[in-house]
Amino acid sequence: MRVWAVLATALAAVCAGQSFSALQQLGKADRDGVVQLELEQFMAHVVPETKDYAVVVQLTALSAQYKCDTCHAIDKSLRAVSRGWRRQRASRRIAFATLDVDNGEELFRKMGIDKIPRLMIFPAGRGAEAMADASPREMKLGAKNSHPAGMAARLSELFGTEIRADEPIDYMRYVVGAVGVLAAAFVGRLAWRRVSASVVGRNVWAVTSITFVLVMTSGLMWNRINAPPFMGQTRTGDAVLFAPTNSQQYGVETQIVATAYAVCALCVVLLVRHVPRVPSGEQRALMALMVVAVLLLAHSYVNSVFRMKMPGYPFRLLLP
Repeated sequence: MRVWAVLATALAAVCAGQSFSALQQLGKADRDGVVQLELEQFMAHVVPETKDYAVVVQLTALSAQYKCDTCHAIDKSLRAVSRGWRRQRASRRIAFATLDVDNGEELFRKMGIDKIPRLMIFPAGRGAEAMADASPREMKLGAKNSHPAGMAARLSELFGTEIRADEPIDYMRYVVGAVGVLAAAFVGRLAWRRVSASVVGRNVWAVTSITFVLVMTSGLMWNRINAPPFMGQTRTGDAVLFAPTNSQQYGVETQIVATAYAVCALCVVLLVRHVPRVPSGEQRALMALMVVAVLLLAHSYVNSVFRMKMPGYPFRLLLP
């Protein structure tokens, strides 16, 4: 019996080695080393808990027909991590792979997966890479780990080894930024010569201050730091304007919130600066009521968005 146990262990090790070698060969067909899995390959090389290697798999929908911007953003991050891991030439047996809905639709349906992309970790069940719990687990994709550096940092924590992302330098971004700064400086210099000192006064500084406050409170800096997708998308292709949690947001969400804040600010300015100057008392009262009504609606909309992202928030104004 002991001999059979040893032979079974040796055979399992050989099969696992062949599986990891097969994944490596499949990864060579991809420029970033990400294995493009068919369903049969996924079941054979990824699912078994007796394997002595780990696999990071993104469940995604990259075909143009699905129009999933988030899927492409996560795919870009995973590819950067895979490139970095391949260049590290580490001895750890970790593979990166993709299972697209076109290849695994039956599996997605059986698992009840209705929202993608998802990043799944399939740990090794034995060997040097073994974890105490070899069952698959999902790595939640949030604002901190959706970009390459954040994803690499989170995977480093999970596997207990350093994983670095290989992000190519976007030289065009710096060129465009430099050209934009120079153009703005040139235009500003020309405009300054033609603007009288009386105009550059309280009004200009007021508009500048309000604009700065609106931009900052709308979440622009968060977007610049975390680089979220412009909007989300359901599996059926419907657009999602607001991220479902308070720890994440989309680019279009920032624009919507900034617009609502701008309407509120404009209403306050009208009430303070322009409504009191209306000569007729009746017209002044009517205009004040109209502006206050718009202010209440705009603020109620902002409050409604906040309640949607924070379900436990108890207060509301007009809108649900």
